[in-house]
Amino acid sequence: MDLNHARRRIREVGWLRSLPGPFCTALLAGSNLRRCGTGEVLFHRDDPAPDFLGLVDGLLYVYSEAGDEEARLVFVAHPGWWAGSIAIVGGSERRCTVVARAPSVLLSVPRMHVEALARRDSATWRHVATNVAAQYDSLVLLLQAQANPDPRVRLLISLQRLHRFNDGATIFPITQSELAEMSGLSRNSANRAMRQFVAEGLVETGYGWLRIVDPAALAAALCQKRGDRDNCDRRAG
Repeated sequence: MDLNHARRRIREVGWLRSLPGPFCTALLAGSNLRRCGTGEVLFHRDDPAPDFLGLVDGLLYVYSEAGDEEARLVFVAHPGWWAGSIAIVGGSERRCTVVARAPSVLLSVPRMHVEALARRDSATWRHVATNVAAQYDSLVLLLQAQANPDPRVRLLISLQRLHRFNDGATIFPITQSELAEMSGLSRNSANRAMRQFVAEGLVETGYGWLRIVDPAALAAALCQKRGDRDNCDRRAG
């Protein structure tokens, strides 16, 4: 895949798909192609953040590290996902560790290019802020999952995060052990809940993969298990 092909593809998915064409063209005009092999670390938490990275092809695992605790898987990113918006806006270091789970192609947009674009177009930061908001929403759901005592709710929130923040994807090359890690559960607790979801027709599973059969049914199941009937009715209406 060459640079021009990568620029065309990433405009079709994820964050850029819903943004104005002139902004996408201007942003990607400063992008460079980056390739990563399986297992390669794109960056560690607290590394400098000189660029904004968009996944064009492949699969990324996102890990959270808190103090001396072992890094924990918190997200699996499909094409269209971008890393670095918070650091770009705030001028901070990286907030997580990202590893290529499969051979991956990315576009790297230097921070200096984003800042130069913002000086020419004041709407730039508003567009970048939509990516920041998505990252924040994903984090809020992660925290909600960790705080809930019901393993089923934790898993449903994790599945919803994967679907919602991966451009509506429904198939994920992820094991049940990895999903358990994302949800803060033991493997046995996660497996029991997943067997129930399979029986209810919410998901299908295989060796190293899972599929959300009906995203709307999954969202409804999450509402019901939370006891949030009023919110379920509003969404259904």
